Amino acid sequence: MEQEKEQDWYFTFGCGHGWEGFYCVIHGTYDSARAKMVADFGIKWCMQYPSAEAAGVERWGYILLEVRDAC
Repeated sequence: MEQEKEQDWYFTFGCGHGWEGFYCVIHGTYDSARAKMVADFGIKWCMQYPSAEAAGVERWGYILLEVRDAC
């Protein structure tokens, strides 16, 4: 069984989630990064992406939210 690699994951927030217009980056596997996001924000976020481009960071002008600053 192949071990899932760690990488940076990009998380965005939806309208009304308290951090609209921001994104955060968490390093880990898909599952470990997601678990960290849920631990820090609960389910009040929108999507998880494998890259800044996929998340639309530049396209939508999202602002980086440091996870340690938000919690």
